[in-house]
Amino acid sequence: MQTPTYSKGTTSTGDRMGWMKACDLKSIGDGELLGVDIDGKEIMLVNKNGKIYALDRICTHERADLSLGFLGETYVTCSLHLSQFELETGKNLNPPAERPLKTYKVKIEENAVYVMLE
Repeated sequence: MQTPTYSKGTTSTGDRMGWMKACDLKSIGDGELLGVDIDGKEIMLVNKNGKIYALDRICTHERADLSLGFLGETYVTCSLHLSQFELETGKNLNPPAERPLKTYKVKIEENAVYVMLE
């Protein structure tokens, strides 16, 4: 499956940050991981029990795509070396990863998922 790519135009102030459309809400079902590229950032969306999380998509240990990993109750597991990261905070829970993932604010508006890029 090809990763959706979205790009934000500049605002009237020249700002390239802000709420960016990540996908349509129907694109990510409950219990699913979805990789998206937004304005050059590799983001992973997670739908866990109807709550959408957004985190960096690339494992901090190796360049593994976490959207191809395994979803646990409150964490995602990297399919390459089994490092785990909390969905809420991005905190790494075990080695070999030693650094957390960046997390992003999410909002749902008009059946679309938006991520705040900073």
